[in-house]
Amino acid sequence: MRRVLLSGYYGFGNIGDEAILASTVEALRKARPDLDIMVLSQHPEETSAAYGVESYPRMSMNEVRKAVRKSDLVIFGGGSLLQDATSFRSLLYYLSIIHLSCFYNKPVVVYANGIGPINSRLGRLLTKRAMRKVKDITVRDSESKEELLRLGVTRDIKVTADPAFLLEPAPDDLAKKILESHGVNGQQDIVWIALKDINAPDWFYDQIMTLVSEMRQDGLSPCFLAMQERDLALTTKLNQDIAAMNMDPLPVVSNITPVDALGILAVGQFCLGMRLHTLILSSRVGVPFVGVDIDPKISAFCRTAGCPVLPYPAKYPNFDIVKEFFALIRDGDMYRRSLNEKLPVFSSLAEENINIVLRHLDHI
Repeated sequence: MRRVLLSGYYGFGNIGDEAILASTVEALRKARPDLDIMVLSQHPEETSAAYGVESYPRMSMNEVRKAVRKSDLVIFGGGSLLQDATSFRSLLYYLSIIHLSCFYNKPVVVYANGIGPINSRLGRLLTKRAMRKVKDITVRDSESKEELLRLGVTRDIKVTADPAFLLEPAPDDLAKKILESHGVNGQQDIVWIALKDINAPDWFYDQIMTLVSEMRQDGLSPCFLAMQERDLALTTKLNQDIAAMNMDPLPVVSNITPVDALGILAVGQFCLGMRLHTLILSSRVGVPFVGVDIDPKISAFCRTAGCPVLPYPAKYPNFDIVKEFFALIRDGDMYRRSLNEKLPVFSSLAEENINIVLRHLDHI
């Protein structure tokens, strides 16, 4: 029996990264039912229970070493692992997984990664050296490939797509039950608003509240979607502000699985998102969206998907969110057609990530 080890940002309750994990586990099991899958996780017991995998604590190097030694192949990613915007320490951690795997002669596949930004000179040098050691590299967008080329990585780099495009949504009846449990009427025209706290200026949130008011006047039902628990503090604050304006607070959907998130997004008509996987999952179910360019990976995906993106609020003040979002609504049918035409391409590219993993397993 072959064993693979998945290393990423798993077990933190982030729907986006959990969508990567869920889709990868599902696709690998479908292709190789006898494959033994192991995962490095922040909360190993929760990960094991959720996915039926053998899980190890990601911050215990003794346990990580044990998992690497048991594996036949290490799947590194997906997600934005190789970057130092979060911290240089984070970059060193992920590079250490690659080096440890190579030390034990375990082949590594860099799997649908989003690369950068890597701003430190040392970080760029160490990343370049690590990429020499891996067996294959796939990235989820052309910007990530360009970043690796700028680092001086000269080997073949394949541009694929995010693994979450392989995820199947929850059935409609389950999605409606989830909505009902959060106080959302699934029969209404839902618009999802998925925000991230970036300490944006007050005018940005004032416009969000104006957008909520105008959507309601237009017969739409805006709802908050929290992609991670830490997003709930912001939705709570905004709902307090909305209530202070004598408007009903928005329902908030949170603490759901990636499959459930995909199912409820499919029930919606449109989406405004500040996290990459909110937009990827919206695209997966053909729901037009507007992104907010708080990270280069968001603007890169919006361009690829053909949907609009708003500037970074702190750098480009006082742009008109309401005008931009209602332009999306006006041209909604065009965006839906475009997303549905692109979906087979995204899915096929995401499947290529799995095929590359399988090819390496066959040659072990």
